[in-house]
Amino acid sequence: MTLYRARILLVDDDTLHLEVFHEWLSACGCEVAMASEGEQALALMRPGAFDVALIDLKMPGIPGLELMDLLKDRDPSLEVIFLSGVATMNDAIAALRQGRAFDFLLKPVTDLHQVNAVIEQALERRRKRPRTANATAPLPCPPFVETLTPREQEILSRLAQGDSNLQIARGLDLSEKTVRNALTAIYEKLKVTSRSQAIVAYRHFGLDAFPL
Repeated sequence: MTLYRARILLVDDDTLHLEVFHEWLSACGCEVAMASEGEQALALMRPGAFDVALIDLKMPGIPGLELMDLLKDRDPSLEVIFLSGVATMNDAIAALRQGRAFDFLLKPVTDLHQVNAVIEQALERRRKRPRTANATAPLPCPPFVETLTPREQEILSRLAQGDSNLQIARGLDLSEKTVRNALTAIYEKLKVTSRSQAIVAYRHFGLDAFPL
């Protein structure tokens, strides 16, 4: 799945974020529209206009969660990816649990290739599911959670706190390569494919109760 001609709606009150994402995604072949607040986004929205919306959770005027519902009222097939700071991460996780959003990216986003990967996954799901569907399949309970090692549990805990790979490595006196390899093993054990899904599993299935 590529981003060529994917129709993306960017909604963020931070002008710099809008410009950076617009330039990057346009260079990747996307058709990108920008809005700096909710009312402007609603004015652009019509059924079939966009495939994916990237929405900042914390904005003046219409909040991100409310804007998502308003946009999906106009086009239930729209996939929504939130841009969330640590302070609003619980709201993003709640939206994922309820099936309203596809995923979220933790701000600041330092790797724009990560944006591409999440959008590609959203486009793939949008392509496969019936257009009348308006819900995400719930995250299955991960089997064999007990196979997480104490080190993997500690890495997952720090991941859920919003730490980057570098921060986890420094905090645990590990190399970044070791952290990346551990995260790959964690994702496989939890049956997830992204950092945000791992965080949802961590919160939803009570993995924070594991003894370290």
